[in-house]
Amino acid sequence: MNNFEAIIVRAEQCNNMSELKQLHDEVAFLLSSFSISFSCIFEVYDMLCMCHDAFMKQALSLAEREVDRKGIGKKPSSFCWFVMGSSGRKEPTIWTDQDNGVIFSCFCNEKEECYVYMREYARVGVLFLNEIGYPYCSGYVMATNRRWLKEADDWNEQIDKYVANEHIDDIRYLSMLADMRPIYGEYALANQLKTTLYKKIAATFSLRSRMIDSVRIPIVPIGPFGRVYVERWGEKSGMVDIKQGGYVQLSYMLKWVAVQKQFIDAHSTFERLTRWYDENGCSQQQFERIKEALETFLYFRLRCSLEGTNLVIHHLSKEEKKRLKRALAVAKRVQRDARKWV
Repeated sequence: MNNFEAIIVRAEQCNNMSELKQLHDEVAFLLSSFSISFSCIFEVYDMLCMCHDAFMKQALSLAEREVDRKGIGKKPSSFCWFVMGSSGRKEPTIWTDQDNGVIFSCFCNEKEECYVYMREYARVGVLFLNEIGYPYCSGYVMATNRRWLKEADDWNEQIDKYVANEHIDDIRYLSMLADMRPIYGEYALANQLKTTLYKKIAATFSLRSRMIDSVRIPIVPIGPFGRVYVERWGEKSGMVDIKQGGYVQLSYMLKWVAVQKQFIDAHSTFERLTRWYDENGCSQQQFERIKEALETFLYFRLRCSLEGTNLVIHHLSKEEKKRLKRALAVAKRVQRDARKWV
């Protein structure tokens, strides 16, 4: 792991995008030659997340300097850039796209000019992140989208609307925000917003069924007798989508458990599982089964990321197939029992 720590130190000293992109590529090369096992997968993701954070922080720092140099608008008294999705959960693979937003604070009479500054900062920040290897989000969940860049009071007003409307899109936006994690700027701004979000969702009982619906889809690709369903046709024939076929179900269930239990500072799925177990939310047997399933899905997700493909079943060893089947069975059971826990 010393090589990764050295890369982080070098990232903090970078002054241009090409150097940061080179370091991003170097992490991919190191991981491809690194002996990754199921048992060490959480440690690998922790180190990988630290590398991603270092790259993004430096890019955002350089973006801030660039916008300051231009003198556009008025810089707010404080702001925070946050990530969502797998980055928010500290579970990014090698080539993860952007899922980010910004919250800022300023005096009311300066809000308009501060928006001018922050929108330019978002534009440059997202551009720099793309240049160092974080592709633009296909769903436009980025700070350049006005939905994801707001002043603190505007953010609170927007969350109230999401909670009150309970439309399918509103539930999706709440789900994204539930994974928010600050990475640059004044962390207290994002943490306060997340605290407000968790309290408002937990206090709205009618949202519970909508949360469970998000856990119950998509279908876990395993039959009643342990047969794994693979893609039958096309270029993905014989493959399983690990993300949609098991990981999503576990991460969503534990996300909504974290919201209900107010685990504000538990970011990763494993952190949420551990907090839930520590507070007697599940038995030791359930904890061990979910932990093993999570290790399995994270391991295969990282492997697929390195190989640039979905999981090919017939390429797995006998033991890997057994482990995958156990993990899929756990994910299916989690879907079935979600109403008990969320």
